[in-house]
Amino acid sequence: MAKVITVFGATGTQGGGVANALLEDPEFKVRIVTRSASSDKARALQMRGAEVVEGSFDDPGSLERALQGAHGTFVMTQNFFEIPDFDQLEIKQGKAVADAAKATGVQHVVFSSLDPVQKTMGFPCLHFDSKAEIEEHMRSIGLPVTIVKFPAYYENYLLLRLVTKLEDGTYEIGVATEGAALDYVSTADMGFAIRTIFKNRAEWLGRTVGFSGGKLTVQQHAEILSKHLAPKVFRASDMTSDAFSELPFPGAKHLGDMFRFLRLGNPTYNEELTRQLYPGTRSLDQWVADNKEALLNALSNSTA
Repeated sequence: MAKVITVFGATGTQGGGVANALLEDPEFKVRIVTRSASSDKARALQMRGAEVVEGSFDDPGSLERALQGAHGTFVMTQNFFEIPDFDQLEIKQGKAVADAAKATGVQHVVFSSLDPVQKTMGFPCLHFDSKAEIEEHMRSIGLPVTIVKFPAYYENYLLLRLVTKLEDGTYEIGVATEGAALDYVSTADMGFAIRTIFKNRAEWLGRTVGFSGGKLTVQQHAEILSKHLAPKVFRASDMTSDAFSELPFPGAKHLGDMFRFLRLGNPTYNEELTRQLYPGTRSLDQWVADNKEALLNALSNSTA
């Protein structure tokens, strides 16, 4: 009998990659949790065979219903920087789903966590620290858990996140790491890595995997994008993390703290282990080549 895996965030980027990979494997039956079962993304997953249930992190009863009878679950929590005390809300919601998984006897929880910046660096990065606190709670209540940690996504380029068109027609990548190399990965690829974790519970239970498709500087990103998307030209921003923190939009301070951590800290990402889980993990060069048309369409449709 197929194992039921409840996927949180399946209509988003991380959870969507997990749901897609699991739907391709008859060993699993996918159950997605969404606030709106009638959304286009939920319906599309349902058409592919997913069971769709409505639920909310703020409704413990709905969480238990979503997890009832599930062998495993992929859990990710979200940040809404524009909401006051968003980190405390995220912690509350993450603990609620952890408690529901414990109550319903889920045998394998895969949780998308991040590093505890305050504890390791002495300065806060709220959207990292909140996930680390949820992870700590999961371990404290004895959940059978595997921790995965995502770096930045290649897919952010499709959404033009931190990509700005300048007056001279070139594109600036506004990642403020001041020349430091960063790990990136494709969330689509990592869906298959997480599928491997679910298929090999005994091997991966209790372990932590930081995903990486390769570590490059932002200047190297700019060179790769310029090569594949010519005649469009990309360049790296020279902005510092402190300057980024002062930008006038919700979340700028938290992203600035993140860039500071990624530059000064030692994030736990592991390209070798990632490729062990999914040998098809793509480099940025491979991913941009595969997504050239989609990237060009995104840039052409943008007014940025």
